[in-house]
Amino acid sequence: MVAVAAVATTAGSAPPRIPWSDPSGYALDCLAVGAAANAPGRADGPGLELFRQAAEDLGPLTVRRSFDPRLPSSFDSSSAAVDADVGVHSFVSWKPPHGDHRGAAAGEYDEAIRAWARGVPRTGVFATAFHEPENDMTGPEFVALQRHLYRVVKEANPTIRWGPVYMAYWWDPAQPGHWIGAPEDWWPGSDHADFVALDWYGRDPAPMTESGSFTTWYRFAEPFGLPLFITEYGQYLRPAGAPSDPAKEQARADAIRRDAAWIARHPRISMWIYWQGGDHVGDWRMLDERSQGAWREVAESGCPASSAPGRATAVVGGAD
Repeated sequence: MVAVAAVATTAGSAPPRIPWSDPSGYALDCLAVGAAANAPGRADGPGLELFRQAAEDLGPLTVRRSFDPRLPSSFDSSSAAVDADVGVHSFVSWKPPHGDHRGAAAGEYDEAIRAWARGVPRTGVFATAFHEPENDMTGPEFVALQRHLYRVVKEANPTIRWGPVYMAYWWDPAQPGHWIGAPEDWWPGSDHADFVALDWYGRDPAPMTESGSFTTWYRFAEPFGLPLFITEYGQYLRPAGAPSDPAKEQARADAIRRDAAWIARHPRISMWIYWQGGDHVGDWRMLDERSQGAWREVAESGCPASSAPGRATAVVGGAD
């Protein structure tokens, strides 16, 4: 299948289409399944020990979500630097210097962004800036940011797959206290995105695909014709220090299977990443066999190891 990337030659001009092909069809004609891995009070180390453990428990995993609090000076210095070494694709997120989205939209950091983009491996890395923007800016501000960054990034490296990542918490119209209003105000346009993504969590496990937030996002995003990704997915927040609840563990496994069945019927969802992590508030990690087994079923149905990039010969499934 052919994915379409866009690059602008001059600011304000309509970006001409530059086609490029991914012979593996990764995240195009198969479901890319992965995880973001951390632990309460601990980020993943340089050897990706936590991700390797996640892959052993939940795998096979073919994509890793990582985060940099600010724009890395280079890909080699970023949180995704060694992804290819363990044979997984990268989905990276960063914020402009000082979180300055207005300055980034105005072009103040273009040279630094170009330097980062030129160093990104030309293996089809997925990327975004300012994921979950609804807490931090207005819709028009986000559109201005994404349109500008898309042009700058794609001009420097058209193989980077770039798109917006939204926050499900703001996408349920039945919750007026945290409702974005008009979804179209947050859309940069199909000529400034290669995919549309959502981060979704359920503190008490229930199927994502039956929630008001997911349904609103999906109905809005599906007509654009782009790949749709779930880039953070969490079920059952166990409060810090509390024992695990076997009933909620079972409900989590059941919810994963119901979501998997829905996604199998709607293959426009072509990436699904679990949040295998926690913090001082609580823990989303699947540490029980019921939940791990449900996610392994998803992973085993996804993109094969042969679609992995880099120097590794197989998708990571645990420490060597």
